[in-house]
Amino acid sequence: MKYFLTAAISSALLLTPLFGHHSGAAEFDYTKKIDLNGVVTKVEWTNPHAHFYMDVTDASGKVTNWNLELASPNVLIRNGWSRHSLKEGDKVRVTGDRAKDNSNLGTAGVITFPDGRKLTFTAADNEK
Repeated sequence: MKYFLTAAISSALLLTPLFGHHSGAAEFDYTKKIDLNGVVTKVEWTNPHAHFYMDVTDASGKVTNWNLELASPNVLIRNGWSRHSLKEGDKVRVTGDRAKDNSNLGTAGVITFPDGRKLTFTAADNEK
């Protein structure tokens, strides 16, 4: 019994991280589309999802910083991205989906540069 209890507790502790990854549908509302123009302020090339932040200026001149989620770095690399595909200071347009709580959080479905280059989760049309 002692060994069974030890094995059960160990298994529970080892498997806990597997439940930490969330479904995008839990956090994002795929019916609330975003279309943002702004300047990249920070890029985080981290797991389980890369993120970047951008300042967006509205019609009244108010600047709001947005947190935009990407796929994992591994998925991005397999689709042609590099750590340098998106950099601080880049001017970009982002279309994607907004967070369910209406915070300044969203997914970056398509990132478009002024010269027309596009980055997406599934393809990259940029210099590698």
